[in-house]
Amino acid sequence: MLAPAVLALALAAPGTRAQLDALQARHRAEEAAARLLAQQERSVLDTVADSERALADAVAEWRRVEAEQADAAAGLERARGEEAAAQARLQARLAALRPRLQARARLGRTGELRVLLASRSLAELVQRRYLMDRILSRDLALLAEAQAAARERERARAARQQEAARLAALADEVGERREQAAARRDEREALLAALRSARGVHERAAAEAAEQSRRLAELVSALPPPQAGGGPGGFAARRGKLLLPARGTVAVGFGKIVNPKFNTVTVQHGLDIAAPADTPVRAVAPGKVVYAGWFKGYGNLVIVDHGEGYHTLVAHLATMQTATGEAVEAGAVLGTVGDSGSLKGPYLYFELRERGRPVDPAPWLGR
Repeated sequence: MLAPAVLALALAAPGTRAQLDALQARHRAEEAAARLLAQQERSVLDTVADSERALADAVAEWRRVEAEQADAAAGLERARGEEAAAQARLQARLAALRPRLQARARLGRTGELRVLLASRSLAELVQRRYLMDRILSRDLALLAEAQAAARERERARAARQQEAARLAALADEVGERREQAAARRDEREALLAALRSARGVHERAAAEAAEQSRRLAELVSALPPPQAGGGPGGFAARRGKLLLPARGTVAVGFGKIVNPKFNTVTVQHGLDIAAPADTPVRAVAPGKVVYAGWFKGYGNLVIVDHGEGYHTLVAHLATMQTATGEAVEAGAVLGTVGDSGSLKGPYLYFELRERGRPVDPAPWLGR
């Protein structure tokens, strides 16, 4: 709880009441998440993964509705264009028809008969009759075209109104989906905060992470035999020359790590690389992708076989842009930095293994 003096100062400052309410709400959510995890017998990693999937589903729904909204906006623009085109056709037909109808009005009901009776011969009568029929046919055709253009305008207008209503409804739904995604994101952040604040939950998560590390070692050991390699151009020749798989800095190194809050010790088999979310993650050397998929505790994981018994692993990817069995060159994009399966937020986890055994990547990195 906040100290009374701090609370009084916060309430006295203008515009901080809402911030304080949000801070207290987040604190309550973290405490609730800690209690939930403490009461559960199920895996902490599974609980976090469920929260992550719920967030991914909510974001996917948000994006889907946004795509529908964009489609509706495009449909509205098309309907507007079609309505305008139909209106232009109607106006053009009416403009052509108006003087002809006015001329017929001036002739009156007996005008056509007077024109025919003014013929000086039978041949001229037949010709005048033929021309009068042609004029009438043309007037009727213009009238039919005007009526068709009017109907088309009404259809386009109805379509435009329908698309406008759909767009308005989708705008409301997009707002709802965005709020749902934000709520799922807050829930996930509360769970991660509980891991950082509750010792018992932290220790459970650390134990599960160690177990998943063992299972990852089993996975690497079960991979197909090493590719042929060696020699001047082999992976071993790259020692001291490798670049980090993502542009960033090494935040946590290889070996034993002591948690400063709980004084617990964990063993790190790779490097934590601090890099912005969505930063491209690249292959550090040529090789073949032997695993690309979800792995509990590591999220989206890509393993590349570089030959000679060497593998590199990159984990917690937001997206994977490669597939198992694909041959990759040095620098090929494998995915992007993310927080899938992560208990620490967005970062990149990087391992180097020699014949299944994790080795410190630091001596392999160039300046």
